[in-house]
Amino acid sequence: MNKWLRAVCVGAAAAAMLTASAFAANYTNCADSLHEMGLFQGTQNGYDLDRTPTRAEAAVMLVRLLGKEAEVKTLTYTAPFTDLKGWEKPYVQYLHSNGLVNGTSRMTFNPTGKCTAQMYATFLLRALGYSDTADFSYANAIETAREQGIYDTGIINTQNFLRDDAAAASYTALSVSPKNSEGTLLDQLVSENAITEADVKRYQSLFSSYAQYREATAGMDALLHYSVNSELASPVVVTRDGKTVMQVQTSETTVFDREKNELLTDRKMTLSAPNISDKQLLTQSYLSDGALYHKLNGSWSAELVTAAEQEGLAAMYGRVPLVCVDSLSQRAGSWTIICADTPNAYTELLWSVESAMGDLDEAVRLQPTTVTQSVSGGTIRRQSVSAAFTLDGMTAEPVIISTLDKTGADAVLNAPK
Repeated sequence: MNKWLRAVCVGAAAAAMLTASAFAANYTNCADSLHEMGLFQGTQNGYDLDRTPTRAEAAVMLVRLLGKEAEVKTLTYTAPFTDLKGWEKPYVQYLHSNGLVNGTSRMTFNPTGKCTAQMYATFLLRALGYSDTADFSYANAIETAREQGIYDTGIINTQNFLRDDAAAASYTALSVSPKNSEGTLLDQLVSENAITEADVKRYQSLFSSYAQYREATAGMDALLHYSVNSELASPVVVTRDGKTVMQVQTSETTVFDREKNELLTDRKMTLSAPNISDKQLLTQSYLSDGALYHKLNGSWSAELVTAAEQEGLAAMYGRVPLVCVDSLSQRAGSWTIICADTPNAYTELLWSVESAMGDLDEAVRLQPTTVTQSVSGGTIRRQSVSAAFTLDGMTAEPVIISTLDKTGADAVLNAPK
């Protein structure tokens, strides 16, 4: 018995350290979709999503989102920049001629320079018809991109902006309506024959459904302080070779402070195994100031998280970001969202199962993650998250049910000491 309990506690401690690191984003699905539409190309190293995009690459993406690539290829280069290699010249030429891009000096563009999140937000807003001299400023480009629904909370890493983030932001931008337009940016590209409708019809349908979902859950944007009660729908049975290794049950209450992107979870775990008495563990999780803390057996451990990761974890009870959605449907006030993978925001919800099994980031997903949300008055009242994993021969199929409890001043987050 002692050996088993030690193993479980070691697994829980390891999961506490791995939860945040397992949060690393990978939006290959967005890159795949953009590639399918002819809007995103890889390099000799594939999509190369784990590096910073260059200014030249960002310029090419802006031209494609404007639907002007065919026109660009007919241009003669006359721009003043002398440091362009060749392939990027017509793209920069078009943008320079239309006042959509500036150089780093009168004669240089710095094509291999890093494209920041702020710079890319500016490009995407321009693609949507917004002017950084009339509608927004370069200084508040990121904030404006969030307001326009381009930079989803917890998705775009504005501190360490990668091609991964650029793919996610570009994909999301296609679902947004350009300035003074009713259709989406993707609809506009189709109407201008920049993209063939037959190739993107399923995305148009998805974006239309997601817009309805976004409107139905609009009340969540104003919900800044609230608490949620969560529990496994039934004890999770962890099996190996068809035999029960252990069972895990958990109940927890999480208080959210979205203004500070903080959360505090008080959790009770019950662990069972054949021929061994049940064991209860009381744990806490606390997210604050760029760190995710876990308390187990009276001891705290901590893992640093980025601002985007902190925002994402603080939004684990909320609207599912578009980049995570493979399909969605609605029936009688209930939305069912199918995610090809487990959205990063739910890593903390799965902590108890991860504690028993090990690092779920290394696990094989047996089926897509399904999120079902009951919505009333613009607010998500109830949420269930179901998934299935196999790791080192062990299999588990958790279903986590969360219910909105307190809101506003009644939901008080008392930071642990």
